[in-house]
Amino acid sequence: MTEPRNLEKFVIRLPDGLRPDIYNAACKNHRSMNGEIIYRLERSLALELALDQKNRVIAQLLNRITELEARI
Repeated sequence: MTEPRNLEKFVIRLPDGLRPDIYNAACKNHRSMNGEIIYRLERSLALELALDQKNRVIAQLLNRITELEARI
């Protein structure tokens, strides 16, 4: 027999109408509904991290521009 997977279980209440949307997206992407939810959560967290990093770089560049303009 195979070992049980060590996964955390989490119950979530979905707003009306969201379940069919998740189901349709999961079918389109050839994933289970659980797989679709996990994929989208992981992707949103990764995108949020990337956006934060880009915003920090933009802030650094704007500060550098301000410093250089002050020298003129």
